Amino acid sequence: MTNNMTSGSPIRLIIMMSIPIILANLFQQMYTMADTIIVGRYLGDNALGAVGSTSSIYNMVLWFASGIASGFAILISHSFGCNDYEQMRNRVCHSVILLSLIGVLVTVLSLVCIEQFLYLMRTPKEMMSDAVAYIKTILSGIIATLAYNMCSAILRAFGDSRTPLIFLILTSVLNVILDILLVVKMGTAGAALATVISQAVSAILCIIYMYKKLEILHMKRQNWIMNKKMSINMLKLGVPMGIMGALTASGVIVLQYAVNSFGAAAVSAYTAASRIEYFFSQPMSAYAVTMSNYVGQNYGAGKYQRIKTGVRQCTVLMLVTAIIGGLLLNIFGKYFASVLIEDVSSKVFEYATQYLSIVGCSLWAFGIICVYRSSVQGMGEAGIPTINAIIESSCRVIWTIWLVKYGNFHQLCFANPVTWFIASIILIILYKRKMQSLLKDIDN
Repeated sequence: MTNNMTSGSPIRLIIMMSIPIILANLFQQMYTMADTIIVGRYLGDNALGAVGSTSSIYNMVLWFASGIASGFAILISHSFGCNDYEQMRNRVCHSVILLSLIGVLVTVLSLVCIEQFLYLMRTPKEMMSDAVAYIKTILSGIIATLAYNMCSAILRAFGDSRTPLIFLILTSVLNVILDILLVVKMGTAGAALATVISQAVSAILCIIYMYKKLEILHMKRQNWIMNKKMSINMLKLGVPMGIMGALTASGVIVLQYAVNSFGAAAVSAYTAASRIEYFFSQPMSAYAVTMSNYVGQNYGAGKYQRIKTGVRQCTVLMLVTAIIGGLLLNIFGKYFASVLIEDVSSKVFEYATQYLSIVGCSLWAFGIICVYRSSVQGMGEAGIPTINAIIESSCRVIWTIWLVKYGNFHQLCFANPVTWFIASIILIILYKRKMQSLLKDIDN
């Protein structure tokens, strides 16, 4: 039920692990895509914009907590890579306890502050009530989402990316059914509730599977006893990765602020185009998850040259994927947009297709960030990714300040591409320095 990634062909292992993650990411995006399609068709453009205007806030909360979970999973993969299963079990138990405490704290704080955030982001008045209903409902159930993400992160740390996919496919179907039933009765809150219930089912199925099938995760009482030193070590990696996720998402929030200032048509267009962009960016995100676990296991085993080979091969794979995705967005972007936007003669449709064509040309830069940042994280390094995330977020903030004063929607479309390009170049340099340092240690 596990997959040791410290031996065998690196590119084969990377592809075999990435494919289920890509499919899982696509099905996970179906949660929000189903919300978007059903809300847009049943409740109209304002409700569609309301759901989209809250996504950046939700992502900031989720990416913070999920970043912490990813940091914990990397340390678990280190233990698995060096065959220290007792330490691995201790780290799994610590992860569950620490993330549960963090999840409760994050839920309470986000619910208290959410309405003020929406006002600060200049959410259009006609969308405010739907936006509040949607985001409060989905944040109330964020523990369920974190539980699934933590379980899937642990399974992937063992090289198993197939099992989370199976459960996600089942619950994606459930999410669509619940969307249809609940949106009509509850509006945008119904769409959020459908997502929460589906994520909770995914988490429960993962927990049952792990308990029944993975003997190495059969815990003893002593594994659940909290150790101060281990907790601190885990938080030293997990918290910076959480902050990195929050910083990246905060840059997107600032960008949403600029979108909101351009009016309801821009908000609806950005919402629809972002959903489509997420689908095409999922392979890059999958390579990120794969490389953090591939590098994590090999780092734990001390196979640094193998890390370098895997990163190089994954980069080539990513570039091919990005070129194909970019071509599809530029050639068929208007057809993808027409699925979400009924009136193809509207300003909303024009804005959405414009956004997709520009972003499609820069997927490669986003892919560089995913592959290299996650590879450095897999080495247990928190500083370099966090610095890079600060740079990325700062670029978005600077661009947005200029946009609100002088820009328009067309210029807004370049915010992510420019940010990705700058962050990717810096990250490549930082990765090479880290890799040289590791290989130098071997020589010495």
